[in-house]
Amino acid sequence: MKASNAIAVAALLSQSQHVQAFPTASALVARSKASIAGSLLELFGALLPEDDGPVETWDYERFPNLCRVYMTTKDGGNCAAEVQCDNGIKKYNAGGKAWSACYVGGESKFNDDRIGEFSIKFAKKDGREEGEGLTTPVLKLKYVGNWKEIPVTELAEENENREESSKGPFICRYANYGGTGLTDHITENRRKKWDCGVPKIGKGGGGLDSNGPTNSRGYRPGTCSIHVVQFQKPDPSKDDYSLEISSVIDDNENKIGGQGKAGADVTLKTKLPKTISIKTGGVDKDPVYFQYGDDKWDSNNEDRCSVGGYDSGNRDMDCTFKCA
Repeated sequence: MKASNAIAVAALLSQSQHVQAFPTASALVARSKASIAGSLLELFGALLPEDDGPVETWDYERFPNLCRVYMTTKDGGNCAAEVQCDNGIKKYNAGGKAWSACYVGGESKFNDDRIGEFSIKFAKKDGREEGEGLTTPVLKLKYVGNWKEIPVTELAEENENREESSKGPFICRYANYGGTGLTDHITENRRKKWDCGVPKIGKGGGGLDSNGPTNSRGYRPGTCSIHVVQFQKPDPSKDDYSLEISSVIDDNENKIGGQGKAGADVTLKTKLPKTISIKTGGVDKDPVYFQYGDDKWDSNNEDRCSVGGYDSGNRDMDCTFKCA
């Protein structure tokens, strides 16, 4: 087996202008340019920060732009699947009785509103290292390399045989059986189970960089966000705070406004029909106050805002608001 199938799969899954890119993802590509997982990381790596722990793409709670696809068979049939994302789980053929092509080489297609169209094929009976039954799944997604095959078994083996220090990324695994003894492993279990992590589709129902429709003012209504930097007073006895409005983002996650460093009281015009008011308090511990139309809130509202601590004379904050 080639040494880095996961990086190739990850490359295939990374091409997105609509998610936060992580510069360290390029290191994952460089590590394994020559493998299956090198062709897949250029489409996937922007979603995957290379931090202190291994990157396991089925961990949708850690990576909210990804979803977990679970595949299972039992006794050579009874095919079923699940797609689980941060907004819930959807089951496909939960009873295992109505899968359209639950046999060797049969391909069944589905459509999930989080990951788009996808298909699952079980390529072999009694496949390598997976015991007796319907095995060797091949997962494909319309918006991942235009139905590029993801070799689930190869990637699951790579995860199973990984070195303790390896950071991955790891795209697929043999799913957890949660018991003890021989039936803990796929080889000895009548039920076969696999997990893979795949990206969500974009706002427009296409690839991750697809946009939903915009209105006549050129933005997508829904939930907008604002990123603000508050600068401390150079001399608290006589100076004011300063504010920088780094960005206002629409529901397509596109920038629709912003302003460079200004005073402590900013009225901001954007593509939105109303202005946004941003004001500081009197001392460092005070929140920043926001108003959009009749909607008023402050940065202490943890349901709407995330605020960092002061560092080198400033602090960052992100808040959300409804933008009709």
